[in-house]
Amino acid sequence: MGKLETERLLLVEYNLEWIQATIAGVDELERVSGYTVSREWPGIDFFFYLPYVLENVKKELEMTKWTHLIVLKEENKVIGEIGGQGKPEETGEIELGYSIVPAYQNNGYVTEALGELLVWLKKQPEIKRIFARSFESNPHSIQVLRKSGFLHQPKYDKTEARGKIILWEYPMDEETL
Repeated sequence: MGKLETERLLLVEYNLEWIQATIAGVDELERVSGYTVSREWPGIDFFFYLPYVLENVKKELEMTKWTHLIVLKEENKVIGEIGGQGKPEETGEIELGYSIVPAYQNNGYVTEALGELLVWLKKQPEIKRIFARSFESNPHSIQVLRKSGFLHQPKYDKTEARGKIILWEYPMDEETL
C-alpha cells in the first residue's frame, strides 16, 4: 500500500525497518524514515506492543500494510499511529487502534486519518468486518468513532480492571461503500 494522503496528513506504512528503528530509539527512526518524530511518540501502550508487532512482521512481511504512522505534512513529523490488529487475510476482520501524541490532540487528526484509512480498508476484498474498542472513560476516542460512522455494540462490552471497554463496529453494508 505504501502511503495514503489527506489534506493535512500522510499515513505511511510502518515497515519492518521502521519498527526496528523505533525500538532502537526515536533518533534512529528519524534517520531511516526521513521524518521528524515527536518526542512524545510512541506512547507507552504502543511502545510495549512493538515487540509483538516486530515478531509478527518478521513472520509475515505483508502484515505491515495494516499499520501506518501518522505524519503531519506541514511539519513532516510523525505524531501518531493508526492501524489494525489481527490477520484479516484469514479472518476477514480487523480491529482498529490509533493514537496521537498529546501536543497534537483535539485537532481532528485522528478523525481525518481514520476516515482515509476506512476508505482504503473498504476497498480491500479480504475485509468483511471492521471494529474498534474504547474505554468508556475515553470520550475523545468515542467521539472519533461516532464521527467516523462506528456503531456501539453494547452486548459485547466488557469490564476489566482498567475499566469498561466498549465495542464499536463499522457498518460494511452497501450504503457505506
